[in-house]
Formats: sequence, structure tokens, C-alpha cells
Amino acid sequence: MITFVRTATAVPGKIGETLVWGKEIAAIVKRVTGKDMAVANPFGGAVTEVAWIAQWDTVGQADEAMVKLMADREYTTSLTKAGQLLVAGSARDHIWKHI
Repeated sequence: MITFVRTATAVPGKIGETLVWGKEIAAIVKRVTGKDMAVANPFGGAVTEVAWIAQWDTVGQADEAMVKLMADREYTTSLTKAGQLLVAGSARDHIWKHI
């Protein structure tokens, strides 16, 4: 099992809009890949962060999902909102293998 976590930091004053947009992204992921993606926000620490979390059986499935998403017009169009909502360079991917 693979857990994929993408985190990013919202622009100051934009966390509410970022979380709404984050849920839109998760809905697109569900439509395109059939996988649920959780959207999370910490209630302590860096409260302007947002995380998208999904689980896949294999790394290959995660990669296949990314290929499908990058081919989806709604997904790629929605990503353009990131420039208004996220701090440039703040996105980080974490890929965890369950043991």
C-alpha cells in the first residue's frame, strides 16, 4: 500500500479559498481515477497548510493516476488557480510505503 500526501502553503488570507479549491481538486481526482482523496488542514502548527492524501495499492497505480490527471482538461485548468492561492515553491510530495 502506498500513501501519497501533497502539502502546500496557502497565501496569507487565502486559506478558506484554498480549502474550497482543494476539495474541487479532490472531486476531480475522484472522477478521473475513481479514488477518494482527503483534504486536510492542521489545527495546530502551520495552519495555512493544506494536504491532499490518497492511497494506492502500488506506486504504478499512483503514477497511472497522475498520467490520467495530467491528460484531463478540467484538472489542468483547475491547477491554474494554484498561482493565486498557494505560496510559490511551497508544494511538497510525500510518498509512503506501508510496511
